[in-house]
Amino acid sequence: MANNLKKDRVPLGIVTCILEIVTLTTIATIVKYVSPDISIITVLFFRYVFSLPLLILIGVIQRGKSLLQINKKSVLAARTFIGITGLSSYFVAITLIGIGKTVALGQLVTIFITMLAPLILFERVGFKRWVAVTIGLIGSIVIINPSHVGWFSFGILWGLNSVFFSALLNIILRKLGNTEEPISTALWYNMAGTVLFTGLFLLENAPLPQQVNLWSILIICGILSSVQQFLLAFSRSLAPAIILAPLQYLAVPISFLVAIVLFDENLGWNFVLGTAIIISSTLYISRRSSS
Repeated sequence: MANNLKKDRVPLGIVTCILEIVTLTTIATIVKYVSPDISIITVLFFRYVFSLPLLILIGVIQRGKSLLQINKKSVLAARTFIGITGLSSYFVAITLIGIGKTVALGQLVTIFITMLAPLILFERVGFKRWVAVTIGLIGSIVIINPSHVGWFSFGILWGLNSVFFSALLNIILRKLGNTEEPISTALWYNMAGTVLFTGLFLLENAPLPQQVNLWSILIICGILSSVQQFLLAFSRSLAPAIILAPLQYLAVPISFLVAIVLFDENLGWNFVLGTAIIISSTLYISRRSSS
C-alpha cells in the first residue's frame, strides 16, 4: 500500500517540477524584458522584497514560532552568500548574453558539482565520470565559441560564475538538509538578500519605476521567485531525483523559444551542438551517480 502511495505521488512530482522550470524561465524573461530600463540592483531589490510574504506565510504554517530556528549558523551564512552571488550573476548574465545562452550554460551545473564534490564532500569520482566532465566542458566551449566572441566576454564570465555558485549551492544544501528545515534556510537567505539589495538600492539612489506596468512586473517577479522555491522543494519531496533530473533539460528548448520569439536572440549552430554535448554528458553523470 505504501509503495502504491509513493507511485501515485510521482506524476504530481513531475507536474510540479515542470511548473518550477516554467516559473524560473518566466522570471528570466522578466529580467531580460525590464533590463533596458531598470538596473539589476533595482530588479534584485524587488525580487527579494516581494518574495518574502509568501515564504513567511508558508513558514508560519509549517513551523509556527520555530520558523527562524537554525542549528548551523556558519553553514547558513555560506549558503546565503553563495545563493545571493549565484542569483546576481545569473541575472547579470541574462541581461548581457540573453536567456538562451545563460540557460544552456546553466546545464553545466552537474559537471561543476562533479568537479567540486571531491574537494568539498570528499566523494570519489571515477575515470568515466571525469571523461564525461571533460566532454561537457568541451560543449561549453562550443557554446562560447571563442573564435567569435573571445574567451573574456563579460556575459559569458557572469554566466559561468552563476553556474559555479549554483553548483556550490547544491553541495552546501546537502549539508544543510541534514540539520535544517528548507523553509527556514530559504527565509534567512531571502531576508539577507532583502537587506543587502535595499541598502544597495538606496546607495545607488536609483529612481523607482514610473510606469505602473513595470511595478506590476517587478512585484510579480518577486512573488514568482517564492513560488519557484516552493515548487522546487515540493517536487523533490514527491518524486526521486533520478526521475526529475532529466526534466531540467526542458529549460533549454523553452528558453530557446523565448529567446527567439520574444527577444530575437541570435542562437546559431554552435548553441545547438554545444547544448547537446552538455546535456549528453550531464545525463551520463546523473545516471552513473544514481546507479
